[in-house]
Amino acid sequence: MRKGILIIKDPEVAKLLADETRRRMLHLLRHREMSTTDLAKALEKNHSSIIHHLNLLREAGLVEETREEKVRNMVQSYYRATANKFIISYSLSEALARDEDYSTWREDSHQRMMEGLETFGIKVPAGQRAQVVELIDTCSEREQIALEEVVEQQTDPGKLDRHVERALIQLMTNLKLSRDEEYSFAIRELNKLIGL
Repeated sequence: MRKGILIIKDPEVAKLLADETRRRMLHLLRHREMSTTDLAKALEKNHSSIIHHLNLLREAGLVEETREEKVRNMVQSYYRATANKFIISYSLSEALARDEDYSTWREDSHQRMMEGLETFGIKVPAGQRAQVVELIDTCSEREQIALEEVVEQQTDPGKLDRHVERALIQLMTNLKLSRDEEYSFAIRELNKLIGL
């Protein structure tokens, strides 16, 4: 059975997500099953590259083969992600911080979030950008910890409709964050800096 949320606790599996092609493949396969040919076209990559990345994701348990179909005397396999959402465990943060690719990806992600504030009409002055990125990092980490704790608390994940499950997980995570002093402090400081 496909999982709603899969928490990744193996650092080697987590490192796989530092690669943009693999992240894009997982994104596509979370939404629908696809063949290697479909993936190659969607990602504008050659077939052998897709197979290489797909094999890594399969070995890690992030992707599974769903069916085979005969197409012009050839058997074509179809794949999908094993979960609707993948979360890298906060317990891996220290180990992954030593991995240059992962650290760069995380820093770039938070930098893009800070820059993305402009799409909401918020311009962060140059002198405050580093502090805003640091606060975004703190908020993201605390949210990840709370989400992971909520997901691990769930006793029967397959019992709920996907949309109900997602809404309840978000609600439970928000309740947990409302009691998190470090998160609350970071949110207050961020609010002061960006003026909401």
